[in-house]
Amino acid sequence: MNTSVVIIGAGLTGLLTAYRLQELDFDVKVLEARERIGGRINTIVSGKAKVEMGATWFNESHYYLLDVIEEFKVPYFEQFMTGTSYFQTFSNVPPQEIAVPNDSPSYRFKNGTVDLLNSIAAKLKPNTIFLNEEVNEVNVIDDDVEVKTNSRTLNAGIVITTLPPAALIDQITFTPQLPNELVSLAEQTHTWMQDSIKVALTYKKPFWREEGKSGTIFSNVGPLTEFYDQSNLETGSYALVGFASGSCARFTKEQRIEKIEAQLKMVFGDEALQYESYHETPWYNEEFTKSNRQEDNLFPHQNGGHALYQEPLFENKLFISGAETSKHHSGYMEGAIFAAESVVAKLKSLHLTQ
Repeated sequence: MNTSVVIIGAGLTGLLTAYRLQELDFDVKVLEARERIGGRINTIVSGKAKVEMGATWFNESHYYLLDVIEEFKVPYFEQFMTGTSYFQTFSNVPPQEIAVPNDSPSYRFKNGTVDLLNSIAAKLKPNTIFLNEEVNEVNVIDDDVEVKTNSRTLNAGIVITTLPPAALIDQITFTPQLPNELVSLAEQTHTWMQDSIKVALTYKKPFWREEGKSGTIFSNVGPLTEFYDQSNLETGSYALVGFASGSCARFTKEQRIEKIEAQLKMVFGDEALQYESYHETPWYNEEFTKSNRQEDNLFPHQNGGHALYQEPLFENKLFISGAETSKHHSGYMEGAIFAAESVVAKLKSLHLTQ
């Protein structure tokens, strides 16, 4: 068995897969189209604050993730939910004060979600990860797989793609072509967060905590549908972060800000408008996440973990992996890790039988 492996995508699945395979003495290269690792994990630094524009929270049911966090010694802490929270039912009804039960807490990474990725990447051999390498073609030729990027051609025995399936079929040309059934399935597989807008506002002080509020909003009205305190553990930086509704996509950034400010003023008062910075990531505009072939009427996690994604292609030369392919917590960080462990187990089994 040719043990040279090219992994497409340096998100959580790609990096963990690379580490596991290197431990098994595979020769691994990870190709990432972006100029950063992480995919839909993206921690940005704004002043003192680190805010999450992608994957953020996990809980005690995410036991594969918790095992990896323990393995790589990545510190985390419980999401702040103390105090009054708010629920908006209808636009003509004032926000209702609610208490959120804390029987199933969520957690965040002390140094940002990117800390998990950096901790894994730090254990990879030098010259494993290559950024700004956009894969355009994958050609299976006899016993070899040819991978063409925007800058070079690589050869490997095995290719593992960790891209969302819809992005995969949109962005990469395969020879031989992928089976029609798989292409059709990929078009109808929901890419988690593709239709999301993540919003973050940073503050000089946590005015909401000082007023006995948790910073949490749940809303049927919008534009913000979920909003949470994202101050750091040491309470030296302060932020509110969450999601704007998909319907906000039809507005300009300036219009979104105007509507978000109006909502925050209604819920929290004028102090909410005294923010230091505003950040947003409309994931449907992210070049290497979105797919022009993704159907618009998909429901969340549709076709995630489908059986077709579990089968290697082209005589075990191509493996479809990534969070959306996971049969367990598809789309989430937990699913990304399960997908990595699954593909590694398959390759380990094949390696031992050959």
